[in-house]
Amino acid sequence: MSVHYDQPLGFFQSFLDKDYMAYSMAYYGETPEQILRCDYTLEQAQEEKFRLICERAEIRGDEKILNIGCGFGSFEVYLFKHFPDVEVVTITASKTQADYIRSKQQDPDHLFNKANLTLIESDISDIPPEQLGIERYDLVISIAVFEQVNNLDAIFQLMASLLKPAGRVFLHLIVSQPVFPQYFNARETPVGAYFPGGRVWPHGEMLNQQRHLTPELGIYINGMNYWRTIDEWHRRFWAQIEQLHDTLLSVEDIRYWNNYFSVCKVVLFAPQSGQFFGNGHYRYRKQ
Repeated sequence: MSVHYDQPLGFFQSFLDKDYMAYSMAYYGETPEQILRCDYTLEQAQEEKFRLICERAEIRGDEKILNIGCGFGSFEVYLFKHFPDVEVVTITASKTQADYIRSKQQDPDHLFNKANLTLIESDISDIPPEQLGIERYDLVISIAVFEQVNNLDAIFQLMASLLKPAGRVFLHLIVSQPVFPQYFNARETPVGAYFPGGRVWPHGEMLNQQRHLTPELGIYINGMNYWRTIDEWHRRFWAQIEQLHDTLLSVEDIRYWNNYFSVCKVVLFAPQSGQFFGNGHYRYRKQ
C-alpha cells in the first residue's frame, strides 16, 4: 500500500480513465488483432470490462455483494449505474482510495450519496469473518487484488464462509498461461520492485481451488488488453508530467512510475502477443 497505492489522489487522476478511475485492465477485444484495431477510448474500454464482468458474474441486480479490494470504487460506480438496487459492502486497505470514496458518499450529485454502499477501510485478512457476516452475501467479487494473496486456500475458505448457500465468487486477476515458478514470488522478478509481496498465479492454478468452492468458469483474457491499457496510462502520465513534477512528483518518483509502466508493458503483457501473461476471469459456486 505505502509503496504503490497510497500516492496522492491527483497523481492517479492524471492517468486513469475519467469515468471510473479504474486501476485495472480495460477490455478491447479477444484476440491481439481485435485489441489493436479497436477504436475504444480508455473510458469505453473500462466500461466494456465492467459489462463483461457483470455478465460473467451473472449479476441480476438484487444481490448483496462483497467487493474485496475496491480501488477508487470504479466497479461500484458501474454497478449502481446499471443495478441501482444492489447492496454492496466494499473493502480497501488504501487510505487514498477510502478517502476518495468517502468524499463521493458526501457529494449529493454522486451515485454513492444515495447508494446502499458500506465502505470498510482495512485489509481483508484483519477483519473477523463475523464482522463481515457469515453466509450474508450472494456474491463475493474481487478485481485486481488476488495478485497480492499469499494463501489461496485460506482466502477461498473465508469467501465460502461469507456466501449464502449457492452463492458465488467472481475473480479478475493477472495470471500466466505457462507456469513460471519464479513469478510466485515477486522478489525474484522485476515486478517485485513495484508490487512488494505480489505474485502471478498460473491460470490453471486458480481452477484447482476446489476444496471450498466449485469452479464454474475459467477464461484467459489476452494480455494485449492490459498492454494497451497501460500504454494509454503511460501516454496520459507523460502528457501531465509538467504539472505532476511541479506539484506531486519528484524526479525520482517520475523515474519510478515511468519504469513501472515500461516494465509492465514489456516484461509482462507484450511477449508472445499477450499469450504469456494476461488476466483471468473465474466464477465459483458454493454448493
